[in-house]
Amino acid sequence: MERNEYSGQFFNNHSDGQGIALPGFQGGEAGFGSPSIGFGGHFENDFGGTITPQGVGFTITGGQVTAMDQVFGTSTFSLNLPSNATFSVNATANTITETLAGTTSTETILYSAEPTNTSLYQVSQETTTITNPTTTTASGFTKGYAFTIANGQVTAMQEVFSNLTFSATENQQISPTTVFSVNGTTVTETSIHGNTIETTNFTQPTGSTLYAVASESSTIVLPGTATTLLSVNPNDRADFTIGTSGNVTQVQAVSSNGVVTTITPSSNVTFSQISPGFVLETATVGTNSYYTVFYQGSSTAPYTEIAHGVGTTVDLVGVKAQLAEIPASLLSLI
Repeated sequence: MERNEYSGQFFNNHSDGQGIALPGFQGGEAGFGSPSIGFGGHFENDFGGTITPQGVGFTITGGQVTAMDQVFGTSTFSLNLPSNATFSVNATANTITETLAGTTSTETILYSAEPTNTSLYQVSQETTTITNPTTTTASGFTKGYAFTIANGQVTAMQEVFSNLTFSATENQQISPTTVFSVNGTTVTETSIHGNTIETTNFTQPTGSTLYAVASESSTIVLPGTATTLLSVNPNDRADFTIGTSGNVTQVQAVSSNGVVTTITPSSNVTFSQISPGFVLETATVGTNSYYTVFYQGSSTAPYTEIAHGVGTTVDLVGVKAQLAEIPASLLSLI
């Protein structure tokens, strides 16, 4: 479940009014077998066009950040330094941490240097921590979350809203790539989509039967030197029957509610196993080729789309390196 837009606050805090897009953002996800546009340190589209580099540059004087710029290829745009921002430079780890203290929350943004260009940074993590989590709004209404917990496991989730005359409960769809953990009065939800791992901590305020959001964090799996970018699509899942020679003999689409439907691929679409646990779908449209990579994180899980792009060449080493950055509890769901 997505309650925020990654780096939305980064744009609000640093925008100079030019409407510039954000670095490190992974673009829209494709449907079954269809590629789309992705971002992750460079721009790549379905027509093979590339603009590089893309990211954030810092001016550091005496160990302190004195200016910020957004870089797109050879173009540089000045970014605003918020008055409530403080910066911490870690020269050893090649990271910069920005902290913005607000009245109701504190935001922390971690920037990590590019492996091949240490003067260029990507947003690798953004965390918002609520100062006083509550289920009571400024208007006195009630808004919070309810969880169905059985044997220490979350099996259902609802969003609840009520005022003096109205009450509503909305069931929240739980993504196939979402895992929950329960610790006393705290529930933690962790999910992955695109190249973003989202973690939300819910806490139960004293006297409330509902849970409030205590913190939200988005961690970006940066591509490093990989040329195939991670782009997990929880809604594009499949089961494959694979022959002894690695050929795919049957394809079944798996819906979000687990319904399995056998499909017959079009004549311009092929499937093949490129490594144990990895299946490559290739589609040819006219003179252009597109690929989708599916991965199975455990023997009991369906295959999930984890990457897509133009052409037929997949940087499998780079894909595996990005998968290695995903927590095991999430990886087993993919």
